[in-house]
Parts: sequence; structure tokens; C-alpha cells
Amino acid sequence: MSPFLLALALLGHCAAAQAQQDFDYIVQPGDNPWNITTRYLKHINYWPRIQDYNQILQPTRIPPGTRLRMPFAWMRAEAVSARVLDVLGTVEHDSGGRTSSLSPGMTLSAGALIRTGHDGSVTLQLPDGSRSLIEANSELQIHTLHRLQASDGQLVGIELKHGRIDNSVQSVRHSGGRYTIETPAAVAAVRGTEFRVAALADGMLAETVSGEVSLRNQRGETRLGSATGAYAAAGKAPGQAVRLLPAPSVEAVPGVIDRLPFRLPIDAVAGAVQYRTQISPQQNFTALASDVVADEAAVLGSAALADGRYRMRVRAIDSRGLEGLSAEREIVVDARPEPPFPSQPPAGGFAVEDKVAFRWARVPDARAYHFQLATDISFAAPVVAHEALDGTELVVDDGLPAGDYFWRIAVSTAAEGRGPWSDPQPFRRPPAGPSATAAEVDGDTLRLHWRAGGEGDRYQIQLSRDAGFDSPEHEFDTTTPEIALHQPEAGTWHVRIRIQEPGSPPGPWGQPQQIDVPHSRWQALFLLLPVILAL
Repeated sequence: MSPFLLALALLGHCAAAQAQQDFDYIVQPGDNPWNITTRYLKHINYWPRIQDYNQILQPTRIPPGTRLRMPFAWMRAEAVSARVLDVLGTVEHDSGGRTSSLSPGMTLSAGALIRTGHDGSVTLQLPDGSRSLIEANSELQIHTLHRLQASDGQLVGIELKHGRIDNSVQSVRHSGGRYTIETPAAVAAVRGTEFRVAALADGMLAETVSGEVSLRNQRGETRLGSATGAYAAAGKAPGQAVRLLPAPSVEAVPGVIDRLPFRLPIDAVAGAVQYRTQISPQQNFTALASDVVADEAAVLGSAALADGRYRMRVRAIDSRGLEGLSAEREIVVDARPEPPFPSQPPAGGFAVEDKVAFRWARVPDARAYHFQLATDISFAAPVVAHEALDGTELVVDDGLPAGDYFWRIAVSTAAEGRGPWSDPQPFRRPPAGPSATAAEVDGDTLRLHWRAGGEGDRYQIQLSRDAGFDSPEHEFDTTTPEIALHQPEAGTWHVRIRIQEPGSPPGPWGQPQQIDVPHSRWQALFLLLPVILAL
């Protein structure tokens, strides 16, 4: 049985089923059976059929204003073409056994088979201005493409084998045209509306954005008003009409997006289980540069988006798979050249060196690197800023005070200009160690004191004969801000201290202090004993 015999009709008005297949002609003064037949029907022999079909008893006396119903199949029509308005990604068509890629401006006739890849989309425009956006992973064939000689109304028949198609059909109430989309489960026939159709493996989804739609097959009928939709399974009556979910709020989405791919949270819509984000370089969505579905309340954009201005629309999807009304806004993608990868200090790391070194990945065609260091993530008042660095390293010679910092890097290239900043890289600068107070010598004990740090801090102490601490002679570790040592050898010593906060590596060394350790009097007496004995 043909799918048309299981017909599911989507009508742009509430006409009866018989009228769906008919053209309504209003008899004009001077009309008669023969000139009507000659102008509008395929052959003069159709007039007796028209007479019987309309139950005309006196064909030579048809009053002007009389409504005649003419089946489309009997009417005279001429072949027309659809024009490829826009195309992005992989889109092919077969015609006459030959396969080629589609490009804007091409014309397609009845019989053309169109396939879109995972990244492909194409919009077909008909002579009356009606448009159909064929989305990714779809396949369809144009079966009928004619213009009625009676009114210039169009007869369009499309078979959607699988995939999705978004349609804006001009009203044909007065021209008597017909626009049908056949799927493996049903047929969509409209006379002027905005609607979406998805051909699935086990049925069909229909969503009416505006107008009124009738879903019908041999097992039943469901009427869809504006902003409603339903699912129709093959061999079953169409489901009940349900309200489409409202448009999500996209006001919180930034106007300029500098990261790809992007995933930006939005407020959830009650009843939604998924969200679809479509992005087009055109205001009227004639092609899709990105079409992504998220399982959470978020808008998504693919990594393939080029820099530029776009129109974005977002729809919530309910548990039936029906997509709701669209929220639209403009966005600007400014994500290239991509920022270098920051490597040191790493995000969440520590900078404990006296001179803090910042390093990042090299960009092969870099003209200059841009650097900022700040104590706040907004970089409102950078501590350090450089606009034209030619290398991939920057050493901050001035000692940075202890605290939390953020740094970021950007790059300029000759081809793409200046790119966006990298994500802020947080790091912590542990406090520098304190300086020891004056040493206290008590007998053979040397005592050192210093300013206490925070709770749980540990302290590391080094004593060195060398002011540069190349090879410290003594190292100690303690949890208190003081230490008692067995008095070291007499002479000049240098001492330095650093703090280790809980969960952090040791911070920078504090300012070294010089101490002079006196000779022990017993040690001096021991040294003088040979002289005393010689007396």
C-alpha cells in the first residue's frame, strides 16, 4: 500500500478532505464549459467529468460566481524549478544518474534527489517565495514541481526519506496550490503555514509554528493549532495535539563568544529534556553553520564556526521529541587566532621562586604575544601588562607580594589580527619567609625567633657560611616560630627562613640575616690551656 493511502495531511486551513485534492475555480462572466476546459484542464474530454463531479445540470447556463471544484490531477500545469538559495557543508544531489555537489544559484527540477551530510544544510526556494530548509543527515526527492495555469498556484510534492525539513510556505488559499511532504509513515500537505517535519525510523514528528494543521491517516485525525505538535506512528492514529514548549531565555548568553566549541548555560524550561541550538550566518536561517543538541540547559556551538556575525536560535525539546518555539538573537564569534596554551605557572599552581617565570606555547605565525597579570579575575587593574612580547616567556623580576593571582595570554597574527585572551590561569603566591630577630646565645645554645605565620604553617630554616646559600651547612624544620640550636662554630653565619602553608609547597625564602656567633669561653680556655701550662 502506498504511503499516500495512509495519508497524514497537514493543512494550512480547516478545509474538508475532498477539497484538499481540488482547485476551487470561480466562474467568470463569459465562461462556458469549453473555454474553461481548454484553459485549465488537460484535455477537452475532461469536461463531462467536471460536470458530473460538480453535479451541473445545465452546463450552458453556469451563473457567474459559481464555485467549480477541479481535481489537481485533471488540471493543466507547467513544470517549474526550485532554486538553491543557500548551502553549507556537504550537500549532494542526483539527477539523471549523475551525482554532484549543490551550490547557491543552481536550479532543481522534479526528480532531483538531495542528500545532506552530517555538517550539511540547504534551502530551496520556490517561484512563489516558499522555502524549505533541509537540515543535516537528511535525504529527500522532489517528485512534483508544477505551476497551475489556472492561477499560478504551485503543485509541490517532496518525499522526505529521512531527516528534518523546516518549511515556510506562502499562503495558497486563493491560488489553489498544494505543498506536500511525503514520509515513510505519512504525508504532510499544507496550503500556507510555518511547520517542521522530522521523518524518523518509526514515525513522524510534526510541529506547527503558525497557522492550523490537520494530521490525518486512515486511523484518525488530530488538529494542530498554532504552537502545537504531535507524533504520528506508522499504522496508528496520530497522537493528541500538545502545546509546544515555550522559547528559552537567551538573554544571559554573551553577545561576543571567544571560545570554540562553546557550551553556555541558560535557564531550564519546564518539561524540557534536551535543547537544540542552531546557528546561521544568515538572518533568515537559510543554512546552518552549527546544529547541536544538548542534554542539559545550555546553548552549544561547534568548533567549526568561523569568526563572524551570526543569528542563533534555541529550542527546548520535550520527552516526545517535539521541538518548541525558538528564541533568537545575534551573536559574534571572535575566537581566532586561538590563544596560546599557558603552561607555567599552571592553573591552580603555586609560584614560589623569587623571580616568577611565565611560559606559554609557541604559535607558529605569531606576530606578537600579549600578557596580563592581575589580582582579580576581571583584570580590571592588571598588576603587569605587556602588549608586544616576541617570545614565549616572561620573567617578573620585581618580587610579587603573597596572594592569589590570575594571568592570561593572547596572540596576534598577520592573517587574523589579535585574538582573544586565554582563560584566566589562577595561581597562588605563598608568603615569603620572615626575617629572624637578633640571635640569642645562652651558653652553648643559639636561639632564633621570627614572626609567626598562619595556623598549621611549617617553617624551614637554613644556616650557611656562604651568603648565597649555595651549600647550606645546616637545615631545620619546625612548626613553631622559634628554634633552639646547639651553638654552631664561632664566626659569621647567614640565616634564612621560609613558610610552608598547609597544602602548599614552601614559599619564597625570606630576607637573609647575618649573625655573628661568639667563641665559647670554655672553648677559648681550652685553646689557651697549652700556653698556661708552658708558663
